Amino acid sequence: MGTIVERKSKSGTKYRAQVIKKKDGKVDLCKSTTFERRTAAAAWIKRIEKEYNSGHLTQQKHQINVSELIDKMVASHHKKMGKTKSQVLKTIQNFNIADFEVTSLRPSDLIEFATQVAEGAHGAGARSPATTANYLSHLSGCLKLARPVFDIPFDKNILEEARETTTALGITGKSKKRTRRPSLAELDELMEYFFQRESHDSRAIPMTKILPFAVFSARRQAEITRVVWDDYSKEHSTLIVRDMKDPGEKEGNDVVCELPPEAVQIIESMPRTSDRIFPFHKDVIGRQFTGTCKFLEIRNLRFHDLRHEATSWLIETGRTLPQASSVTGHKSWSSLQRYAHMKSIGNKYDDWKWFKNIIT
Repeated sequence: MGTIVERKSKSGTKYRAQVIKKKDGKVDLCKSTTFERRTAAAAWIKRIEKEYNSGHLTQQKHQINVSELIDKMVASHHKKMGKTKSQVLKTIQNFNIADFEVTSLRPSDLIEFATQVAEGAHGAGARSPATTANYLSHLSGCLKLARPVFDIPFDKNILEEARETTTALGITGKSKKRTRRPSLAELDELMEYFFQRESHDSRAIPMTKILPFAVFSARRQAEITRVVWDDYSKEHSTLIVRDMKDPGEKEGNDVVCELPPEAVQIIESMPRTSDRIFPFHKDVIGRQFTGTCKFLEIRNLRFHDLRHEATSWLIETGRTLPQASSVTGHKSWSSLQRYAHMKSIGNKYDDWKWFKNIIT
């Protein structure tokens, strides 16, 4: 006999129907799906049991739920999986959909999953449409592998229908481009705070060098802590950035980036005490930057905004988009089209007192 479990959420009440059949003491059939009406769930159970009793349903080899599929996919992955993807997949296994049989999934199941993600289930709070889309994308990536890799019959059209619906409903969407740039006054406040701290504590991380380096080199937080002396060339003013962030490649995406003169001077001012130019942990740098901004009441400024500031500065000092990309490391100029409207206005850091202080 099948079972119906009532599940309540902010989006309404759902009914999960499940049919489990055993043969010789072992599970011979296990199917489940979710409905918006109890009567529909009951009708589905009746149909599944009728098909099983008539001998039309014997899918033992295809019985695998979403959580098990995720485990199979992770185990079969030959490339190193990104930290974000790993965390998202692990979190997905806590959702109701993790227990659903892959072959029984319907668009409504994926829509309900996306709704739960957006509402903040198994998280600290409600998630944005962009974050929700990220969760749905990672789950879809696993489901797309079900048939070709694991011989599990799954219709990919279900994913497309669910994606179109969640987009139309505003549950998922694209992330908004941040336009936040630090003002010179804000940078002065930060530099003054870090300078005072470093003056009184010889063990303090040299944020007075790391912050300007981020502004002049356009390097991300993690990239700054990974670059090594052997990949730096003063003669050619270049730096090889290993495993640069890229949607398609997490490893082996090594890019030679041009270094503006300001970035070169900051590197030259660093002591060679390690293989790494900036031998510090990215999370410590992040905490110091975020904590200091909060202390100084500098609102809505993230470390990654320094990369946006760097790219804007490159354009404002007269570089073309291709020339700017040689510094930022963007593979495609189209990624920099948001800066195409900017005009050359000169170098606002020409007389910045902090730059002279940190390289002497």
